Parts: sequence; structure tokens; C-alpha cells
Amino acid sequence: MNTTVVKYFLFVLSPFLAVPIVLHDIYKRKDDNYVLISLLFGLLSYAYIPLYTNDKAYYYELYEYFSLINFDQFVYFLTDKPDFIFYLLVFLFAKLAVSVQFLFLAITTFTVWVWFKTFNEIQRLFKFNSKEYLIFFLLVLFSFSIDHLLSGTRNYFAFSFVALGFLNGLIRKSKLKGLLFLILGVCIHFSSLIFLPFYFLLVSSPNKHNAYRTIFLFSFAFILVPREFIFQLTENIGLPAALKFKLESYLGDSDFIENSIKTGNINNYIQIVFNGLWSYFAYAYLIFTIKRKSILRNLTLVVFAVANIFYSAPDTYFRYLLIAQLIFIVLLVYEYGTEKKSLSFHKVLLAVFIINFFGNIYAVRDQILKSYINLYSSTSVTYFMKEQITYKDFIE
Repeated sequence: MNTTVVKYFLFVLSPFLAVPIVLHDIYKRKDDNYVLISLLFGLLSYAYIPLYTNDKAYYYELYEYFSLINFDQFVYFLTDKPDFIFYLLVFLFAKLAVSVQFLFLAITTFTVWVWFKTFNEIQRLFKFNSKEYLIFFLLVLFSFSIDHLLSGTRNYFAFSFVALGFLNGLIRKSKLKGLLFLILGVCIHFSSLIFLPFYFLLVSSPNKHNAYRTIFLFSFAFILVPREFIFQLTENIGLPAALKFKLESYLGDSDFIENSIKTGNINNYIQIVFNGLWSYFAYAYLIFTIKRKSILRNLTLVVFAVANIFYSAPDTYFRYLLIAQLIFIVLLVYEYGTEKKSLSFHKVLLAVFIINFFGNIYAVRDQILKSYINLYSSTSVTYFMKEQITYKDFIE
């Protein structure tokens, strides 16, 4: 029997049964498998039961609230929000009486697909052998932060449009299309706004290599700058009230990670160690190869500089590292293809990513056990037979 038929049959029967064949076909560079592996992550997002304090718990509560209000009330709800697309999608699902879990499924599937699409776009420029290709693919696969992907859905969703924006504007040279994608990202999550001025800078001055090196190196000064100084700096810009309110939540005294650590949450100790571990390898690589020149190199330096600005606010810093991680992997693929150096660094980084990935899984083990270790998760049919998730299911 054709292995493709077997693969799709197994995926329909139970996506987890098809994983070995999907990974084998990815090794053989069959592109349709990126859709399947993205859909697998989407299915995980569909059934993920969050903590009461997670972003996704708030989204479930919004869904229930939106089901009770009319459109005018929804518009009023948006008056203190600096972005709207995600909320509009939740509102539409609520009004159509379609479970918001299907929205999470679609968003996570799309996000993971964009990550692999961006990687695939760059690796196609080179003729890598199977070993090289597999290492780069695994770097992308294990780069995902499970907690952010399955719970912080909106942030990852917005950054997928940021990635598409840079991919189209800088690599495909479609500047208008790239700009539109970036604007969509901003409308999904306001944190993407910071990339807009850098996008204009990169598309208008792609060869100012020394300027981008300076921006990157100067950004390390923010490691020593107190959060209060950054917040005061943004206060003086004269931003709209909604944007100022959100910035206060990001730069104020309510940092989620810091508060969790203060209360002795061991899971956040684990996450803060593992989530930032890979970045030290990235910084070392970028500094030791600082003389290399390319538009991807400039983009990588800028994205890391953006993350460094918020170093004193760990929760925000780690959010920006999500997009920095993808761009860094793409740079590694590109520079390996052009420089043909040893794969030693990539193997070490892959080991760090794997430690990070499973450390992240350990940190959210309670959510994973409650979400997936049940009879409903055994087949694709029963997967959707489980009752819809509500606030009563959230984990304390």
C-alpha cells in the first residue's frame, strides 16, 4: 500500500500514530508533511487546559462574555484595546456558537506552519544533504516554547505575521506585501508595533551593516537599565491611552514571571532558566561572527536588539525571544549554506533546544496530564467528542 495513503489514514485515525511516517517523509523533504505536523500542534492547542493565570484562560472567559453581549458592546470593549483582530475572531466564534477551541486549533496550526514555511523558504536556496537538512528541521521543531504556543496563543499568532512580513519584504522584495503582514501582526498584538520602524529601516537601507551592528551592540546597555527608566521613556513619547495602559502592564510591577518566582513557583524557575539558555549561544555566535554581512544578518541583529530593550522585564523579554529564535535559526541555515562551516555549533544548539523543549514540557506537566492523558485523546473521532472546555476545567 502507498505510504502516503497509510500516513493520511493513520492521521485521520489518530494523528499521533502518523508521527513516525510524517517525520520520515519530512526527512525525505515532502512538503505536505509540514501541514500535518502543524495540524498536530493545532490539535494539541485545541485540547489544552490552561492554568487560571494563563492567557488562554482569559480567552475562554472572553468567549463566554462575548456570547452575552451585542456588537455595540463589543465595540465599546475595544475602546481601551490597542489591537482588535484576535478579539474580533473570538467575538465571531462566540456569536456563531462555534467553540473557541476550533479558533485555537486554527491559529496554532497557522503559526507552526509559518515557522516551517519561513525555514523552508531559506533552505531551498541550498542543496543540503539529508543530515544537514534534518538538523535544521529539528532546530525549528524544538525551538517552540510549548507554554507560549499552547497558552500564549495571540502573541505567537501576531509574530507569525511579523515573520511573514520580513520574509516578503526583505527576502522576496515585496515591500508592500511585507508591510501589510506587519500591520496585521500589530492589529493582532500591539507588541509587534516595535518592529515597524525597523522594517522601514531595513527595506530602505539594507546595506548599512555597521549601523545594525551598532544597534545590536548598544542594545546590551539595556541589560543594566532599570525597567522604570524604560517605562518613563515610553511615557514621554505621548502614546495613545490604550497603548500606554498596555505598556504599563508590560513594564510595570506586574511582570508575570517575577511575581511567580516571588511566590515560589518552581515551574517559573525552570522556565526562566530554559527559555533563556539558548540565547547565550545565539549572542556568542552573533558576536564572534559580527563581521558577516547579509540582510538576514541585519534583521537578526535588529530583532535581538528589540528583545534586549526589555531585558529588565523578563515576561516581555521572553516573548520577543520567540520571534528572535526563528529569525536566528533562519540565519544559521543561510550562513551555513553560504559559509559551509562545521555543523558542530548547530548540534550543540540543537541539544540546548531539546533540553529547553522538554524542560518547558516538564514545567507545564500538570496541564499536559489533564489535557491529553485520557481516553478522548486516543483517536481523532473521540478527540472532538469531549465536552467543551470551560473555566470550571482550569487548573489552579
